Amino acid sequence: MVQSESGGWDYDVAVVSTAALPWQTGPSYLALWPACGLAARGLRVVLVVPWVGPRGQARLWRGPRFATPQEQAEWLAAEAARLGCRPLPDLRFYRGHASGLLRSILPLEDVFGAVPRARATLLLEPEHLCWYPRTRRRRAVASRTVAGLLYTNYEHYLRAGAGPLGPLLGSLATRVHRRLVRRHTDWVVPMSPAVAAVAAGHATRQARVSGVAAAYAAVPPVGPATRGIYFLGRLVWDKGLETVIEVARRTRLPVDLLGDGPDAAAIRARAVEQGAPLRFLGPCARPWTRLADYRVFLNPSLSEVLCSTTAEALVAGRHVVLADCPANEPFRGYPNAHFFRDPAGAEAALRRALATPPEAPTAVRRDFDWDLACERLAGLLLDDDGVPAGAAPAG
Repeated sequence: MVQSESGGWDYDVAVVSTAALPWQTGPSYLALWPACGLAARGLRVVLVVPWVGPRGQARLWRGPRFATPQEQAEWLAAEAARLGCRPLPDLRFYRGHASGLLRSILPLEDVFGAVPRARATLLLEPEHLCWYPRTRRRRAVASRTVAGLLYTNYEHYLRAGAGPLGPLLGSLATRVHRRLVRRHTDWVVPMSPAVAAVAAGHATRQARVSGVAAAYAAVPPVGPATRGIYFLGRLVWDKGLETVIEVARRTRLPVDLLGDGPDAAAIRARAVEQGAPLRFLGPCARPWTRLADYRVFLNPSLSEVLCSTTAEALVAGRHVVLADCPANEPFRGYPNAHFFRDPAGAEAALRRALATPPEAPTAVRRDFDWDLACERLAGLLLDDDGVPAGAAPAG
């Protein structure tokens, strides 16, 4: 087990994220769980997240509003306890702007300025965190190791959503992001082949460093009468909602949508127009409490890198029907994963999943265990023999 080390550092690990709860987006959870998991291993951890004011909060989520970072920190501590996380580590904030156009939070300052001296700094979406033009270079960061986890396919979003210029902008974004990760990190972990181009030419580590909350393994198993089909995620067209509508229309099978997002009204209108039997059930902060009635997770998204909701469904012992694309390669070996390439293939995969009982999810529960993921992550970050030397702590 990796031990905590003082040695002039304020923290062992700083986890820096592009998002935070109550915004229910992947990075919010993918920062919270490892930060808490690393702290539970006895390491001194600080979680660094963006702060946006009440007007920006209204663009990102429904629910609580915070007048100050301290209010959000107190809410996050209570929410972490409700989610079953270990006690929340220390929190720091950097200034951010909620962009309606980009549907993300843009850093308004050098994020490293908000990071205390840490033996290792872990950047979740490092290319995004370093969009701010005056972000300091790696050599000026007071950490022995600066690493990044690549798990957003920005090129896909641009190719799909930027009109005729999409292919050009997507290719340009990948080239810019490749430079940013080289400039600001020692090495990165590509979470799937979908982001291999961003990591090309840079030092990489290959490891399963993401997991699923233990509550998913406690979801009651599928029984003969369990027939429900669901989609879980942000309601934006980029998540493949066109295919969800088409499959529901073709099969006449009802599909429940758990989530919310800026395209929700348009998706609802399209479903009505096409006569697709979709039910819009709204956002759900604790999805594991809703899965007992479902047999199949339908996830046609092509925009993911390593989709956490797919892993959660597999750990819960559900079938998943998902697109055959590089992002989903990590799931190919699991028997309850069914792949498709077009709506007809999705219909066939869905009917196959409804007709067969899921196999026991033993392997996927082992592979996506958060404790094991945090153990692997701590080893990568704090194994000083295998990591390039960075800046020493300032005296």
